[in-house]
Amino acid sequence: MLIPPRLLPTWQRWMARRHPNAGTEFVLRQNRIYVLPSGFGFAYGATAILVLVGAINYQLSLAYLFAFLMLGLGHSGLIQAFRNLLGLKIQVEAPRAVFVGQTAWFPLRLSVSNKLDRHALVLTAHRSLPGNPVGVAVGGEEVIGVGVPAQHRGWLSLPRVTLETAYPSGWCRAWSYASLEARCLVYPHPETDPPPWTGAPDNNEQGQINSKGDDEYAGLRPYVAGDTPRHIAWKQSARQENLAVRTFETPWTITRHFKWDQVALNNAEARLSRLAAWILQAEAAGERYALTLPGADIEAGHGPLHEARCLTALALFGHDDAEPAR
Repeated sequence: MLIPPRLLPTWQRWMARRHPNAGTEFVLRQNRIYVLPSGFGFAYGATAILVLVGAINYQLSLAYLFAFLMLGLGHSGLIQAFRNLLGLKIQVEAPRAVFVGQTAWFPLRLSVSNKLDRHALVLTAHRSLPGNPVGVAVGGEEVIGVGVPAQHRGWLSLPRVTLETAYPSGWCRAWSYASLEARCLVYPHPETDPPPWTGAPDNNEQGQINSKGDDEYAGLRPYVAGDTPRHIAWKQSARQENLAVRTFETPWTITRHFKWDQVALNNAEARLSRLAAWILQAEAAGERYALTLPGADIEAGHGPLHEARCLTALALFGHDDAEPAR
């Protein structure tokens, strides 16, 4: 819907009062559903009126029947479109983090509890990508992803959602709005072809680490409550009174320490992009890495959780909800 710029503030205030924040779930009630004829519906209604005028002018019983049949079918389609949305429940789920330039997909779960299947439902949001119509069976659920372009790093909130349908005839359009609480974390866009990292390994760890893992056999130790049974050395334990547990070690790996001051760029966003690219490269190479930013210091680590923690610090750099120093 195109709103004139001078009427936009009034429209937004009215929408905020009419459709307040609904939290993480929302059920459509009759006072929140709007129905209007579509372009084809207006043409259909005009045709029915012309047939009725001709029936009155020429006193044709068959024309009366045809005119009232058309009006009845149009009214029935309006009611069916209204009922297709009534009582529909929308729940928002946590979206996955994305990088700047990608599309943030907000999963919305649709469900119904009454005895009426739903058909041709379309969910969209402001600046979102158009979706395909879906249906929801009685007692079933359907998850629809609403895509919103991620143009800036940080938190991206889900815009107001529009749920609409043209079922069953396309003669009218029924729609409603829902303001749901959901936000997606947007990481900085990684630099496309960053220069290789030239820093020295972390001096605190002499460039290498030796941590517990399950790659190479390292020996036996006494059993401790909570140890997994698959690591128990049953043959060795049978020769002694106590259980013995096999231990393993990972190969030694270089520890990279990415620091804000190491990036020789004046633009803060460019620095964040290069740091993001280095983190992705180190994670893909299986190396441990640490990150130091003004106001945040993340110790060395490796794995999806550590990668997400570092990228989150980059995404929220300079924001009020950025990760504090550790």
